[in-house]
Amino acid sequence: MSRVLSVVRREYLERVRSKAFIVSTILGPTLLAGILIAPILLTRQRGRALHVAILDPSGLLGSEVTQSLARRRAAGRERFVIEPPPPGTADQTRAALQERVVQGTLDGYLYLPPDALERSAAEYYGKNVSNVMDLQLMDKAVEDALVSRRLAREGLDPERVRSLTRRVDLKTIRVTARGAREDRGGSFLLSLVLMMLLYTTMAMWGTAMMNGVIEEKSNRVVEVVVSSLPASRLFAGKLLGVGAAGLTQFLVWAACLAAISASGGAAWGAAGAVPELSPFLLVAFVLFFLLGYFLYGAMYASIGAAVNTTQEAQSLAFPVMMPLILSIVFYPMVLAAPDSTAAVVLSLVPFFAPLLMFLRMTAVSPPAWQVALSMFLMLGAIAVITWAAARIYRVGILMYGKRPTFPEILRWVGRA
Repeated sequence: MSRVLSVVRREYLERVRSKAFIVSTILGPTLLAGILIAPILLTRQRGRALHVAILDPSGLLGSEVTQSLARRRAAGRERFVIEPPPPGTADQTRAALQERVVQGTLDGYLYLPPDALERSAAEYYGKNVSNVMDLQLMDKAVEDALVSRRLAREGLDPERVRSLTRRVDLKTIRVTARGAREDRGGSFLLSLVLMMLLYTTMAMWGTAMMNGVIEEKSNRVVEVVVSSLPASRLFAGKLLGVGAAGLTQFLVWAACLAAISASGGAAWGAAGAVPELSPFLLVAFVLFFLLGYFLYGAMYASIGAAVNTTQEAQSLAFPVMMPLILSIVFYPMVLAAPDSTAAVVLSLVPFFAPLLMFLRMTAVSPPAWQVALSMFLMLGAIAVITWAAARIYRVGILMYGKRPTFPEILRWVGRA
């Protein structure tokens, strides 16, 4: 047992002391915070006001559009500074405005053709026409002006009609056993981030396990080690050591994620925008990582033992990756209907469970028996796969040269 612990200690320290581990451990939470917080900050950032002129030869819509944009300013969204167009004919004015846009003294100008009321058309000329948010505001301002004019032409009060047709502000409140809480779409983002984090870490540390076995095999180091330690115990030590390093990094990331969630984004000026991550969900997050790592790590280790180079490993590693990739493919379906029969069945399959069952837990609160059953089935799959992987490892680490065929690998499993 002490020799197994020595292998665990060696594998663990070798990885946690590496520069790659330190950099990725620090970089992970930084990217995580950026993914969760950056979109919120970008949508709330005001930026520089857009200097635009409104050219309305008919004189029917210009004042309405200006007032509509002014209402946006009054509501705290000062996005536009309306500048008066220079005097002259329509063609002269457009030429002068075009020159100002080229020189950079004007961001752009909005042209309302004489038949805009009939055609529902307007044109914006500017250097930057990719600012979707500003263009949407201008489009809404022109639309409001057109509707107001048409209503007035029919003898209807535009303000009265606008009041009667005001849009509904639908709030979404998520109901759980802990109570009800408003959810502005943060749960969707959180579920996506958590699922991708699980996917990345399981694939990353499973691959690290495989590459470590290939490296030791190519350097013939393993021949020296197995002379004093049975291959099955060496396999167990490597699996536990690499897993402990992965768990260390994962716990750091999970703690940072919990801190971001607990603050609700308040530290970044986005209070309430980031949903809270419950302690139960955080524990499940760690458990599913561990179960997923041991499930996939054992398979990756057996691949590393069966091949001689990383190039050979790539073709065998793809089938192992397929369940993880399919879990990402099933993500929209499971998130849209987490309690459907298909979602429940898929989340109970051991190879899909680390991602899909946890995804269901972030979307709804599945019955406890389903969560327990998925973990029980995963433990059973881990026991079978680890047993088979240990046998493949025992034979494969001492074989060199020709890459074994799949039937040969199955015969290794059947050896006593």
